[in-house]
Amino acid sequence: MSKSELEKAYLATTYSVFIDNNKYDINIGKHLPSDINDIINKEKSAVILTAWNPRSQPLSPQENKERNFKLKLQLKKFIVFNALGQGSDLSDISWLAEESYFILGINKIEAERLAVEYEQYAYVWLESEKPAALIFTHIWHSLSDD
Repeated sequence: MSKSELEKAYLATTYSVFIDNNKYDINIGKHLPSDINDIINKEKSAVILTAWNPRSQPLSPQENKERNFKLKLQLKKFIVFNALGQGSDLSDISWLAEESYFILGINKIEAERLAVEYEQYAYVWLESEKPAALIFTHIWHSLSDD
């Protein structure tokens, strides 16, 4: 997949956050659900991050779960909820929804460090009363264009 195709897929992904048996869908460039805004108001910022499929190269479900477990161990100082990243084309079963984490109170420096450690091209940055933003890591910026 080319860099522009990857970017398009990331931007089209719906990121679902699960809190107290409720599901909240977050889309890049769109305002956050009010309940998510309220939660972020207290913590100032949040990210949605995964360890699945490093550098957008699919791994087995078992490998992805092991990677995500290692990431979760590094998140003990944060408030963390489960999240799921699912592309908008739900008929494409070749790319499973990625298990992710909704991490409250993290700053961009720590988010970048973790994203790069787990070889992620991007993560979702959330601030109260602002649209969700896709932040590309320096790994992404080192990729050559199409």
